[in-house]
Amino acid sequence: MKLTSRRTLLTSVAAAAATLPLLNDLAGNGGTAAAATAETEFPTNAALYSSSQYQEGVHWMRRFRTHPQGLLLDNTSASSGAVRGTAVIAPHGGGIEPGTSELCLTLAGYSRVGAGTDPVADTAVPQRDYWMFEGIASSSSLHVTSTHCDDPAALAVCAANLYAVSLHGFAPDAGTPAKQILIGGRDARLMRNLAAAFAGHGLTTGNADPALDVTVTVAGVNSPLNGDDPDNIVNRTRTGAGAQLEISTELRRAMFGDFSSASGRRTTAGVGSAHEAHFWNGFVDAVREAVDRHERGLDSL
Repeated sequence: MKLTSRRTLLTSVAAAAATLPLLNDLAGNGGTAAAATAETEFPTNAALYSSSQYQEGVHWMRRFRTHPQGLLLDNTSASSGAVRGTAVIAPHGGGIEPGTSELCLTLAGYSRVGAGTDPVADTAVPQRDYWMFEGIASSSSLHVTSTHCDDPAALAVCAANLYAVSLHGFAPDAGTPAKQILIGGRDARLMRNLAAAFAGHGLTTGNADPALDVTVTVAGVNSPLNGDDPDNIVNRTRTGAGAQLEISTELRRAMFGDFSSASGRRTTAGVGSAHEAHFWNGFVDAVREAVDRHERGLDSL
């Protein structure tokens, strides 16, 4: 993605981002913000992996990639470049929270391919470390809470990076907007950059076409989805912080021409009507820009 007019973006969307409602404001005390948090069958990934009921390659799989850690060096008189080091993770990908695997690969700078095929790097954007746990079947039993994630590869990927962004799906409560993004985590600056970028890329309310509206909220301290637990896998980075993005089912569905299967999602991301392009491109471009700003030490304030 070509990052242009950062100063313009900073001045034009900071005010909009500052007016984003807290999740507490949107849903009382935040206690009933989403219906995605259900009882899980397995307390940890290790418990799931040792189960005889669910088998790797049959019911679930993991995909991940890390890059060699190069020497961090700046010895020039010109402005420093970005300090790259942001992992992208999808703890509940595949059929568990559909759409998050496809977003994970794309945001990490790779082609959307199925298991067994090596993703191709997108030379137009930076490549990032990624980790995905994917349900081959859409079983809620495979959902391990992010604070209990002990997958060795996930821990290694996050521990090797300064920052991380995690992708999740949720179902909003009845009576709240269908298309939502909830921003949580412990990295407040990254969260601010994400909020500003979503507004700048049209994922906001008040569009001329109401069907394009997206409600973006910053999770309040009492929200069950605020992602600020230090044990949350997204916060197990070298800085002890990351950003968690909860994406509503209807917003994820609206990003794809065919949301019904993994192969359909891989081939129709952002393809279909103008709406699919608006939601998919807006989300991907916003996250990429927010991460780039964050790695450059910039803030939306």
